[in-house]
Amino acid sequence: MEPGLTLRLPQFPQSVVHVGLYTSVTNASTIRKELLAGNTRYSYAFVDPRSMLSVAHVLAAVYRALTDMEAGGLRTRTLSSEVVFALGGTMNIADTLRRFGIADDSDSVLVVKVDTDQAERSNSVWADLGEIIQGTSIPVTDENIARLTDIETVRKNYKLQQGISLVDRSEATKVVAGAIALRGYL
Repeated sequence: MEPGLTLRLPQFPQSVVHVGLYTSVTNASTIRKELLAGNTRYSYAFVDPRSMLSVAHVLAAVYRALTDMEAGGLRTRTLSSEVVFALGGTMNIADTLRRFGIADDSDSVLVVKVDTDQAERSNSVWADLGEIIQGTSIPVTDENIARLTDIETVRKNYKLQQGISLVDRSEATKVVAGAIALRGYL
């Protein structure tokens, strides 16, 4: 059994998407430092799960990043950072990476790796993450993501008014996925 989720999006059959979820992470500051240094071993999207609502929420960002890549419109240096950037509802890259990316004090992390060359590398991805992340891998499910979500962080990051209910995760995911899809068009 794989420690995370591996799938292909029907619109991007050449790409393999890996999503992992970790708790009790003790080396977030090291991971962040390596990301900022440009260490290619860390070419993953490290996301703060407090801002995530569901698996569909994460996949909406992956879809947006892949769509932008195919259109030649990546705004960040890598596809991994583009996945984190796609989570934001604004065009401010630095602010979005700060709000949605891993922080020095993160104790949980959602990780995304997108392989765009049709190669199936699941075993090596999970082995690599097992060496990079000092934490406990848990299944990537809506229930596990919900346990890590901070509703007020989601409300703040997406600038959602109090009238929008975030209790119903499927409806909230639709609102957030719409913000992801429309970023830059409005």
